[in-house]
Amino acid sequence: MIARAINRNKKIIETVIISLMITACNSIYDKNDNKGSLDNQNGTFISLKINTSTNTRSTPTGGETGDGQEDGQTNENAISDLTVFFYQGNDINQAIAANAAITGATYFGSSDITENVTKPRQVEILKGTYHVIVVTNAGDLTGKFGTNAKVKDLCDYLQKTAWVKNGNTYSQFVMSSTSDVSANIIEASQASPNLISVEVGRIAARIDFIPNKDNENTDLNNYLLKDNSNNSVAKIVINKIKLFNALNAGSYILKRVAASVSGAPAYLGNEEPVSGGIQTNYVIDPWSSLKTKDNLTGQHFSLTLGGSGTDYASSLYANNYSSNFSFSNDDAIKKSNLVNNGVNYYILGYTLENTTDKAYQLNGYCTGAMLETTYIPFKLTSYNYTNRINEITDNTKAVTFFTYGNGNATYNSIECIVFQSLKSSSLTNDFFTQIFTSSNTWQEVQDYINRFNENDLLGFKVYLQKKIGGQSLSNHLNETISWNRFVLEAYGYSFNDGAAVINQNGKDTRFLLSQLGIKCYENGLCYYPFWIRHSNNGNTDEGIMEFAVVRNNIYKLKVNSFSKIGWPSPYDPDPEDPVENPSINILVTVTPWRVITHPEIIL
Repeated sequence: MIARAINRNKKIIETVIISLMITACNSIYDKNDNKGSLDNQNGTFISLKINTSTNTRSTPTGGETGDGQEDGQTNENAISDLTVFFYQGNDINQAIAANAAITGATYFGSSDITENVTKPRQVEILKGTYHVIVVTNAGDLTGKFGTNAKVKDLCDYLQKTAWVKNGNTYSQFVMSSTSDVSANIIEASQASPNLISVEVGRIAARIDFIPNKDNENTDLNNYLLKDNSNNSVAKIVINKIKLFNALNAGSYILKRVAASVSGAPAYLGNEEPVSGGIQTNYVIDPWSSLKTKDNLTGQHFSLTLGGSGTDYASSLYANNYSSNFSFSNDDAIKKSNLVNNGVNYYILGYTLENTTDKAYQLNGYCTGAMLETTYIPFKLTSYNYTNRINEITDNTKAVTFFTYGNGNATYNSIECIVFQSLKSSSLTNDFFTQIFTSSNTWQEVQDYINRFNENDLLGFKVYLQKKIGGQSLSNHLNETISWNRFVLEAYGYSFNDGAAVINQNGKDTRFLLSQLGIKCYENGLCYYPFWIRHSNNGNTDEGIMEFAVVRNNIYKLKVNSFSKIGWPSPYDPDPEDPVENPSINILVTVTPWRVITHPEIIL
C-alpha cells in the first residue's frame, strides 16, 4: 500500500509549479554515469520559472482527490527564495533506504527572482540524472545540508515556521516538493538552459469562515433553533469564532504517509490508494505517534527535535484546548471581504498539519474552532415568589439562565430548578422565604430540617445540619440563616430583582453548579466547539484521518444550523472526550489551496 502511495496524483494539490533550470553551488557528479564532464568546462546554465497553479479540492473524503480548486491569495503564492537539492537513486524512498547523500544544493535569493523567474546561472556540473527537491521561502538551507548530508536528513528536517506574520499580514509561506522529480542534465547554454518542472505545496493549512447571509447578501449570523415539531425555541447569534489546537511547533519539510502513525513512512506518498477513494494512509506529523490518551498530561514531547522529550502536549499548540482558553475582541466575527466562486469568506487563521491515530482523535489534540454565541430562549421557566409556583414566561432578550440534567427546559434561576425537585415536599411553601434569626432557637431549625425530603439538590439540608453542629437545641441562634445566605456562601449566587447574579463571594458559580448537573449560561453566552474534519467515514466510528488538518489544504467552515443548546463555557472539563459532539450543523469545505469540502456535519 505504501509503495503504491508513492506515486503522486498531480491534479489534487493546489501547488506552485516551479520550472527548474538546474543549478548547483557544489560540484555535482553522477557516480553511475561514465559520460564524464560536460564539453564546456565552465559548466552549464540553469534557471527557474515559478508558476502558481489553481489546484484545490472540496470533498470530505480525504486523500488527494477533490471536487474543485481555489486560487491562493497573492501573499500565499509569492516565492521570494528557494533552495534546490539534488540526489541520485531510483526514487526518494529508495535513496533513503540506501542512505544516499545529497549530491549538491543551490539557493536562489530574492535578487535572483524577478516576477517569479530566476536569472539564468552558470554552474559547474557533470552530466547525469538527478532527483530534485525544492523548498521555498525558508531561507538558505544549503548550510544545513552541506558535505556528507543525507537525503534522510532533509526529509527529517523540522521546519519550525511556516509563514511570517507582521501584524495582521501573513507572507513567506514555506513550500516544498509534493512529488519525486528527476532530471537529465545535459550541456546547455544561457539562452536554452536545462529545464525541470517541480510541484511544491505549502506546509501550512488555512482555515476560513463563511458568514451566513440574508436575502440581501448581508452578513447575518442569526439562527433559529427548532424542536422536533419544527417550532422555534430559541435564537442563536454568533458573536466570535476562534481556532484552537492550531499546531505551531513545527512540521516535517516533506510530506510523509504511513499505514499507521508509527509505521514506516513513504516520503512524498499519497493518503489514499492510487485508485482513489477514502484514504487508507495517515499523514504523519512529528508527534503523531505520541498523541495518545495517556500523553495528554505529563511531559512526553520534544518541541526542539520532534518526537519524544520533556515538553507538554499543550505546548505543541496555539490556543490549546484547556481551561485557559478564552476569547478577545479580536475574535469577533469579521466582515467577509474575500470571494471564491461567488461565496464571501474571511481567513480565520493558519496552522501546521496535525494528525493522530484514529483511536486518539481527542479534544485535547484535534484542531477545531470555537464559536461564542448568544443564546436567547423564547420561553423561560420562572419561579413566582408571590404564588409560589413555577410558570412559563416569554423572553426576547439575552438573560442569564440555567438548564438541568439532560432536559431542554431553560430556567431563569436555580430557585426554579430547586422548586421543581421539591414539588412533593412540605417545604415548598416557605423554602426560599424562611429566615432564622436570633429570635429563633436551634430546635426550630431542627424542626425545619425534619421536613426535608431526599431531594435536597443543592445541599441546603446539609448546610443547616452543619450550622446546628453541637449546639444546644434550646439555645437561640447567634447568626441569621436563610436560603439567600446559603446560596451566596456555597455557590456565589444571588437572585435580585429578577436577575441572576453569579460568581460572588469568591465562588465560581458555574463550575460548582455543573457538579450538580446544573448549567449556568451567564448573560446568555453559549459555546459550540467544532473539530475540523479532514475526511468523513460516514459513521460514528472514528476513521483514519477523520479529524485532522493536512498541509496545503484550505478548510472552509460555514454554520448551516444548530441542533441543540451548546456549552455554558468554552471549555468542557474533560479534554479526553471524543471529538464528535452533535450540537451544530456545519458545512466544511476543504479545498487543496487546495481546499476540501465536507458535507453537512452535525456536532
